[in-house]
Amino acid sequence: MCTIAFLIEIVAGAPLVIAANRDELYARPTRSPEVLRATSSPTSGQTSRIAGGLDVLSGGTWLAVRADARFAAVTNQRALATPPLGLRSRGLAVLELAAAPDPDAYVAALDPAAYASMNLAWGDATGVRIAYIRREDRTVDVVSLPPGIHVLCNDRVDADGFPRGERLAAAIERAVAVAPSWPAIAEPLSALLGDHTRVTLADTPPSHLPPELARELTATCIHSDHYGTRSASIIAAAPGRVLSYRHTDGPPCTTHFVEQRHLLEGAAI
Repeated sequence: MCTIAFLIEIVAGAPLVIAANRDELYARPTRSPEVLRATSSPTSGQTSRIAGGLDVLSGGTWLAVRADARFAAVTNQRALATPPLGLRSRGLAVLELAAAPDPDAYVAALDPAAYASMNLAWGDATGVRIAYIRREDRTVDVVSLPPGIHVLCNDRVDADGFPRGERLAAAIERAVAVAPSWPAIAEPLSALLGDHTRVTLADTPPSHLPPELARELTATCIHSDHYGTRSASIIAAAPGRVLSYRHTDGPPCTTHFVEQRHLLEGAAI
């Protein structure tokens, strides 16, 4: 994913709401959300489904959600140079993190040199953490998010230089003031994920990309010749329970969100 908004303890009835767009090359093969794996609890012995879209090339995912309301997600780190060949897929780390019995331990054991730099997020309605994993520096920096609205793009949460993140955070704050509860906030979030507002060429942040493409990347919903917003998801969670898992298999500006919570129902695959 390239834009993830976390609404933590500000929406009545849903302590955690996630609204996210996945931006990717149009040619990269992808499957719609499905049951990716089932994992057993070491304490209760119960099996919990894990659902998410599938990156056909790597076998990983960009956003995974479990029946017990844990999630894992990733955004790429902005880079000026192409990562070397042979690195492990970041999507596999997302799937493994979602399945891990101890997610904090899983992240602590990651080798930053094995992946292109990324921002790995995980948690549930009781707390959200983000690991800023940097291959070049061989570092893993973990932070916990406080209550509020936080937008993760291609750097640290709320980092400067991402107009779409700043715009989305401000728009969500206004939307919550009008629709402060779940599910009332769902439709406003759907519309905000489909926003095409861009900055002017003069205000486009510095980039190694062609100017028009760099400008397009300042929109929340991105459309360019070969790359853009492929899908979007909105997840609402309470402790131990997924309230909603809505997904649009296409850009949210033109594609309706469909409830996918049924993928998490049942004890086994």
